[in-house]
Amino acid sequence: MDGHFLARLKLNGIFCQVVDCGSMGKAAQSLGMTTSAVSQHISRLETELGMTLLNRTTRKLNLSEAGERYYAKGKTALEAAKAAENAVHEIKHSLAGTLRLALPVGLSTEPIAQALSSLIIDNPDLKIRMFATDETIDPIAERIDIVINVGTPKDSQLYFYPLGQSGKHIYASPLYLARRGYPTHPDDLLQHTWLGLGFKGVLSGVSLTCEEHTRANIKPTLQMEFNDLNSLISHVTQGLGLAVLPELEIKAQRARGELVKVLPNWHIAPHPIYALTTSHHAPFKVKKVLSELKTYFAKQHQQDHNGFIHAPVD
Repeated sequence: MDGHFLARLKLNGIFCQVVDCGSMGKAAQSLGMTTSAVSQHISRLETELGMTLLNRTTRKLNLSEAGERYYAKGKTALEAAKAAENAVHEIKHSLAGTLRLALPVGLSTEPIAQALSSLIIDNPDLKIRMFATDETIDPIAERIDIVINVGTPKDSQLYFYPLGQSGKHIYASPLYLARRGYPTHPDDLLQHTWLGLGFKGVLSGVSLTCEEHTRANIKPTLQMEFNDLNSLISHVTQGLGLAVLPELEIKAQRARGELVKVLPNWHIAPHPIYALTTSHHAPFKVKKVLSELKTYFAKQHQQDHNGFIHAPVD
């Protein structure tokens, strides 16, 4: 679309406004222009088209045959442009359409279901497409609106929203501990069976600190490796070994007594949780989901200070 055509659209809009108002004076007032400027624009349009569109008299304006045809088509073009603008406005301000959300497998179960339940129930026109993966995902290539990640954010061209920090610790099932015994010191951990994720991430290392600021770094050998967190949690719950697990994702298992902390007086530094978007001028639905996530994580902090530490969204 060249500049000449865009200029013609402006002239078309002024012409249609003159016809709708019935006079150049009224049109000028509605457009915030002078009557002289409106008259000059109409004359320019007629010159470019090589046809008279308005027959001017001292009392009123009459459309020529060419003017009637141009007005009919021009009005249709203006209405189409308005419809296009309304469509963008609707996306910008409504909770409707499709939102694509990518997040780690562990967060895709109870945490995200609890975080977005009210939003989903109250807004049936909002369609959420969820991509649960522990692999790196390209939000631009995959057209993802929001990416939730854990760990230390990498430099990128995406827009960053800190959501908080999730606690993590060594957990085992009561069945396992009854069979293998309770560790009383980090040195005991290497005598136990370990499960873990097969890729490096926030749950890979075991760096413990006690209240006396004594530090212990453990490098256990994994007997079982998994490519997703939910599988790891299930096998630890079944009593097959120890694992470093995020406390937010195992809240239900902890409440039911299926998982208990190992060496509860020793601590592992929490890991950040954050969101990424591809645009700072995100639609309202994206901003609303980010707000719901912030509210949910803040609530987790209030309920369990050791399980989740809240950080505000910018």
